Amino acid sequence: MQRIWDIEGYDNYFFDNNNELYRITKRGELRRIRRSMKRYTQGYVLKSRFYSLSQLRLMLRRHDLTGRPVGF
Repeated sequence: MQRIWDIEGYDNYFFDNNNELYRITKRGELRRIRRSMKRYTQGYVLKSRFYSLSQLRLMLRRHDLTGRPVGF
C-alpha cells in the first residue's frame, strides 16, 4: 500500500494506490473506510460528516513526501 492522495483538511485520511480510503488512528493503526450510500449518493463519512464523491474529488491533493513520517 502506498499513500497517493491526501484529503485537504483531513490529515489522517488518505487514498492508496488501489483507490481505497484509509484513516490513521491515534495509535498509528490503519483503518479502511468503506464507501457508503446516503439516499442515491455514494460517498464517504469523514469525522461524522458525509462527503459525496464529487465533493471529495475537489478536496484531493497529491501526496507530498516532504514533512511526513516515513512509510506513510
